[in-house]
Amino acid sequence: MKNFSIILSTVAVILAAVAIVSTNKTKAANEGAAISAEQVSAVLTQNPKIIADAMQAYENLQREEAEKAAQAALQAHATELNSDAGLPFVGPKDAKVTVVEFFDFSCGYCKRLAPSVEKIIADNADVKVIFKPLSFVSKVSGYQAKAGLAVSKQGKFLDFYKKVMDYKGAPMTEETVDGIAQSVGVDMDQYKKDLASADVEKALSSVSSLARDISVNGVPMVFVNVKHVPAMSPEPIQEAINAAK
Repeated sequence: MKNFSIILSTVAVILAAVAIVSTNKTKAANEGAAISAEQVSAVLTQNPKIIADAMQAYENLQREEAEKAAQAALQAHATELNSDAGLPFVGPKDAKVTVVEFFDFSCGYCKRLAPSVEKIIADNADVKVIFKPLSFVSKVSGYQAKAGLAVSKQGKFLDFYKKVMDYKGAPMTEETVDGIAQSVGVDMDQYKKDLASADVEKALSSVSSLARDISVNGVPMVFVNVKHVPAMSPEPIQEAINAAK
């Protein structure tokens, strides 16, 4: 905040100085008049919009720079972003179009987006959808994420995903998660082994690390062929898929 104030003040002063120079160009040239602090203050007082314009210009510049940095980070991590190593996915492994969703099983917005993700899967058999679970919304998020990867090893991820996202009732516990896993028909002994396995832990750690590297600061976050697609409905995702085909 301090740096922002300093930069903004500097920009405002420069703009004010330019305004003074433009207004008094002839006088300054003929008389060698210096631009005083009082003149700058007077211009800012008489034209407060200068500060607002400077702030808007600075915010626009910061936004553009952030967007460029984010896109550069995405391109640098494109292979990791589209990797399904140890993670659940639906669709052809070598699909031309890849949709990636970062989500948290405990996230209310992720639950709202889930039907849209399911529709995208149903409507696009030739598209690969990779699920990258994060775990920061609730105490049970980490266990849910591990459970999701464990059931995926038995080919039951999508059933599990639908049931967890549709769940309504008392706050979910580890026992609730296990009950949902059992209800989708997994071998529970194998499920428990996979739940505690090093490869599940490694996969989740990789997702978390990637999320930090590409600034996934909130969920859900969807990417189509390495392009971020803001969406809470299926239409923007489908449009991005169509454009990528």
